[in-house]
Amino acid sequence: MMLYKKLLILTLCIIAFGKWNFYAQNYPDYIPFHKGDKWGFCDSSKAIRINPRYESADFFNHGHARVSLNNHWGFIDSVGNEHWLPDSVSFLSYNDEFIMVSNGKKNTLMDHDFNLLKFYVYDAVLEFDHGLAPVRIGERWGYIDKTGREVVPIFYGPGYHGKFVEGLTWQMMNGKSGYLDTTGKIAIPFEYELASPFINGYAQVRKNNKWIVINKHGKEFDSLNYDYTGPFYDGLSAVKMGNKTGFIDTLGKLVIPLDYDNTGFFHEGFAAVMIKNKWGYINKENKVVINAKYDHAGDFQDGFANVQKGDDWILINRQGKKVSSGEFDYIIKVDKDLYIIKTKGISGVMDNNGQKVVPMKYNYIFYINNGMFIASIKGKSGIMDRTGKVIVPFIYDSLEVQQQGLFYAKRDGKFGYLDLSGKEYWE
Repeated sequence: MMLYKKLLILTLCIIAFGKWNFYAQNYPDYIPFHKGDKWGFCDSSKAIRINPRYESADFFNHGHARVSLNNHWGFIDSVGNEHWLPDSVSFLSYNDEFIMVSNGKKNTLMDHDFNLLKFYVYDAVLEFDHGLAPVRIGERWGYIDKTGREVVPIFYGPGYHGKFVEGLTWQMMNGKSGYLDTTGKIAIPFEYELASPFINGYAQVRKNNKWIVINKHGKEFDSLNYDYTGPFYDGLSAVKMGNKTGFIDTLGKLVIPLDYDNTGFFHEGFAAVMIKNKWGYINKENKVVINAKYDHAGDFQDGFANVQKGDDWILINRQGKKVSSGEFDYIIKVDKDLYIIKTKGISGVMDNNGQKVVPMKYNYIFYINNGMFIASIKGKSGIMDRTGKVIVPFIYDSLEVQQQGLFYAKRDGKFGYLDLSGKEYWE
């Protein structure tokens, strides 16, 4: 069902990562530099800072960079001082200002003076969020702060249920779900069968096999007993009873009757609804504003929505008028007024007026940010702007976004990092 799929996608997006931010031409003082088969570091003018002698090298993080030499892992500082990890210890990842390491059986955190925050006791340590890091022993979870103190004892779970959203995270204890605040205290009691993240001040929880809505104070809408309730958008939540769906307001009142076969969520005053197996749109007054004639319908964003008719996707405006100049296998919104479009394996870029601002000739297009794209044509990759102007020539065998305005690139058997001016940090 569309409602369940959308809620799952929203939840995964919240739990996972925020939008990647690209800082063009804000290059670090130490860039991993590849010479022959060795790695060192240089600055943005390619002046060598640390001579290439390592088998691998990462970007600097809190004053140190991970390197390997003779199959041994360690860290160097900005003047080249080395600190090698014991043979029994392996690097896992950076975690805020800490380094996560493993002794092969258990994990812990190490600060950048290479002191263990705590001995090897955890089966898992996740990223810090609001100053707390989830930790696991067996199937149970708790939280530690940046001193290593267990702020929340390890007895929640089984399963970790996501980052703090709107100041709260839901967890499980003794088979029941509840919510913790960013200090690790219980904010909403553990008395629900299932729970979900808070979105726009409300969360959906299941009690006595029915879904109800609660606010951030734990207040329940007692009158609600739906088979499904969705997150609130534009002040309304999609609800389902049996095979019919409608919408409630934040007081729990059913303001749009359970008349529809399926629904999306309200965005910009419109919601997609299914009527007799076709999709259209209604407004908050439950008036059909775009007739139900589509096979699929997306949410409105910045005045436009993607809809599917037959095998083709098109872009429509709030009047239901088609604005795209063609039918596509898919349309993906990547910025306020930019869409990646694809037909028969060939991609381009379209704006809100339906104009192809980047011609349909690329095998692959990936949006970076700031109106720039990585694209591939005839097996070669490059970078272009929103008009199709080439920023970095299409001469690379592969091109991947990395950190701090740099890209990892391969060309003619050589590889390393590349900036937006096309400067290659390798020899």
